[in-house]
Amino acid sequence: IRLGDTVLVERAGDVIPYIVKSLADVRTGSEKKIKFPDKCPVCGYKLEKPEGEAVWRCNNSLKCEAQVVERIIHFTSKDAMDIRGFGDAIVRKFYDLEFLKDVPGIYQLPYDKIRGLEGFGEKSINNLQQAIENSKQQPLHRLIYALGIRYIGETTGKTLAHAVEHLLDFKKISLEQLQNLEDVGPKVAGSIYEFFSNKENIHMLEKLEALGVKLKNDKKELSTGGNLSGQTFLFTGTLAKLKRSDAEEMVEKNGGKILSGVSSKLNYLIVGEDAGSKLEKAKKINTVKIITEDEFISMIG
Repeated sequence: IRLGDTVLVERAGDVIPYIVKSLADVRTGSEKKIKFPDKCPVCGYKLEKPEGEAVWRCNNSLKCEAQVVERIIHFTSKDAMDIRGFGDAIVRKFYDLEFLKDVPGIYQLPYDKIRGLEGFGEKSINNLQQAIENSKQQPLHRLIYALGIRYIGETTGKTLAHAVEHLLDFKKISLEQLQNLEDVGPKVAGSIYEFFSNKENIHMLEKLEALGVKLKNDKKELSTGGNLSGQTFLFTGTLAKLKRSDAEEMVEKNGGKILSGVSSKLNYLIVGEDAGSKLEKAKKINTVKIITEDEFISMIG
């Protein structure tokens, strides 16, 4: 394929546009061959493609500016530490002004300098300051997800949080022990082990704790009663009536458990609009019951 090519496109799985091929017979000669980059366009670090994966990556994750900024954006996001009023644009602005250079810097912002910026009145600064302060007490599973560890989503974050009393306990947990955790496979375990084996990551976590961020687990007992006791659930697609996070919380409050993927351990897959590959996979496992959002709500009672 070349720049300027005419291509044949189809909808893969009726969802994703997929380039089938370029039409070489209609080329005009103005097309240009594509030279695949071998270095990160931001930091210049060598790009690598892990074995068995399709994506090339810059592994300079702690120093590459683009990755640092995106890591901060993810950390502050609604599903992570939920720091209201700290959106993408503000993160980028503070980073460019050198008010913020890493995740711990969120808790060390120079408010005296921020007060001099256009658009930052006393009320907005106070609101931001309060939201940042509130985030220090977020549950451990939110912090784990906020760290942006590869392959670790919200559900796996909860599994990991229940496995320790303090986040830094993961320094002492072996790869084999990680793989023994429910819903944690070799790839996920390897990613966790690698993260907590990195001295810079440990230093970052220690700094967060020194700044008041809670690294201890509240150790709230999982509900064992309720209509969904002992059952496992997973949601796919867009729900019409419930927010995904609210629906998952309903499962847990009623004694059920959320899984991160489709497997023989799954009891119920709740399907919303535009359901993807999870639905197709579930159809191949006879023990998985596929239900609608309304049927799920009826189960709650």
